[in-house]
Amino acid sequence: MWRSCRAGARAVAAHGWGRVPPMVLCSVSPQDLAVPNAGWSTAMREQYQCLLRRAADGSWRRIPSYRRGLDYLPEVLQMAVGTGTGLGMGPRLFLRNVDVEGAGFEYAIFLHTSGHRTQCLCQLGPYLEGHHGFAHGGAIAALIDTTVGTCALGVAKMSVMTAKLSINYLAPVPVGAVVVADSRMERHEGRKIFLSCRVRDTKQDTLYAEATALFIQDTKPPPAACP
Repeated sequence: MWRSCRAGARAVAAHGWGRVPPMVLCSVSPQDLAVPNAGWSTAMREQYQCLLRRAADGSWRRIPSYRRGLDYLPEVLQMAVGTGTGLGMGPRLFLRNVDVEGAGFEYAIFLHTSGHRTQCLCQLGPYLEGHHGFAHGGAIAALIDTTVGTCALGVAKMSVMTAKLSINYLAPVPVGAVVVADSRMERHEGRKIFLSCRVRDTKQDTLYAEATALFIQDTKPPPAACP
């Protein structure tokens, strides 16, 4: 999976959503979804507050999370608004494709200041069920891919792409459970970033899954920053 703002810009071009105006404005403020809502359980809220308190010393920071890749590109989104081009539903990030609060992935990612470690607090809703009463294995894979991908971005400081993801499922995750996916960089060799990830319950009593991943850095320069 690509982790890149450039992907959103390419999507705009592919779907023909208007043209970039001569003056680019950056006044669009998409909704940050990595904050408590009515679908969050008590356990999710309590653990979220614990992570915020830990981040108070500046060693960690919460990463905003939006519904679409375009929401990370305020200049492109402003293009559509300024030209009267409606985006409609449009593409959505996979983990943010359910509108019903608490039904799908509810999560918040925290990045260590080193850029080499991420933790994703996640509540797995009923729309993610596989075997009755338990989250689908693909949902756990998506959670892990997002967590290690964010860590890879923190390391690379540029676009990255999943090259390999290997997961050992050790215990089924109940629907509605709150888990923490903890990822860290193991080594960085040229364009290759090797990472690991473990998914546990919030009390660290149960190890649900562990994974290793390889991400590849993009060689193209990053898109121009919004002025």
